[in-house]
Amino acid sequence: MGEKIEVKETDKPFILALVSSGITILNIVFTAMGALTNNKQMIDTCVEILKFTFPLTAMAWSFYFGKKE
Repeated sequence: MGEKIEVKETDKPFILALVSSGITILNIVFTAMGALTNNKQMIDTCVEILKFTFPLTAMAWSFYFGKKE
């Protein structure tokens, strides 16, 4: 139960890219839900959040592919 999980240094950029992609996809799903329910405040909030999560995702994947070389 007290085992420590070791993550290789080479795997960390990939994990960062996956997590940021998941956050961005979840945000897009919430935006779509807001659009389906005609919730203007939810749409506005999700679009504002997307302005931060999309660049994070792009940087994470760029970092991953840059490190992979």
